[in-house]
Amino acid sequence: MKPSAPLISVCIPLYRTEPFLAQCLGSVLLQDFDDFEVVIVSDASDGVDAQGRRAGKIIKSVQKECTAKRKKLGLKKVSLRFIENRENRGLFEVRRTLVSEAKGIYITQVDSDDTLEEGALKAFYSTVQNGLASGADYDIIQGTSTAGTFDEAGNFTPTKNNVHSLIYYGELKGRDIFRGWLLEHKCTANTWGKLIKREIYLEAYNQVPYTECNLAEDVLHFVFISQFAKSYIGIHDKVYRYRVNVGMTGANKITSLEKWKLSCSAASVFGIISTVLKAEPDELDALKKVACGYVANNLKSLKANVVPELQSQAYDMLCDYWGRDFVEIIENQPS
Repeated sequence: MKPSAPLISVCIPLYRTEPFLAQCLGSVLLQDFDDFEVVIVSDASDGVDAQGRRAGKIIKSVQKECTAKRKKLGLKKVSLRFIENRENRGLFEVRRTLVSEAKGIYITQVDSDDTLEEGALKAFYSTVQNGLASGADYDIIQGTSTAGTFDEAGNFTPTKNNVHSLIYYGELKGRDIFRGWLLEHKCTANTWGKLIKREIYLEAYNQVPYTECNLAEDVLHFVFISQFAKSYIGIHDKVYRYRVNVGMTGANKITSLEKWKLSCSAASVFGIISTVLKAEPDELDALKKVACGYVANNLKSLKANVVPELQSQAYDMLCDYWGRDFVEIIENQPS
């Protein structure tokens, strides 16, 4: 007899380094919930933590420690799978692999530099159960997220500006999910902080060709997920802690064109959307504004973060990705 699929697959992408992986994984494995699995995919990452450990060793150590703690608490051991890409494919394709490998009915994504709140999976589960009891079968459940910083002891301090936290506390149906995000700015496009049916992910991926991108991949995900999702609900329960000023959007110096290329990769996202998505004129206009925002942020990042000796080449690369005319239009707009 085959074992039943877990209710939730917690998917963790590793796309660069692992300095916060132990803290992230610990917050997942110590959830007071049994019906879930963990899937981790490393995108050829060669990063290490403060102890010099690579991902495989970090995972084994945290899993052993958390399994012992779960046993004392009367909780089951969590199934965990770790997969390593031999070559870098970009964050979008890592998430595609995560969903493909997952066995859960629902997916929740957790970036390796962030953490789940205590009780996050129980909050998602309760919402699923309460919805089914009232005749509502939610495709997307978004929980409340909090942005902030962690000190060396792991204590979390929220920021005054709770970035990436847009959430609609209520229900949205059908096309209103897409339009609610794009036109009314009711919720974020982030995949983290949400519980989404795996079947919806798979339908979305069927629309999107292979693409190597690391920036704006959340937009690409949500644009197509929201085409197939029939129901959304936002809940007040806190489920996610977002670590600010780290990762690809952190304000770190860019010292190589390879690293700058990650920032430019958002162009491929909007290229795919423009050729595949069937949208109304006002929706296309709004998507163009989103694209303009990414170019504007690229230009700011170029001036602030790219080292001086690479700025000319970085500008040319930006133009190669987005088109020189488009970049110059954004560049010459009044601030």
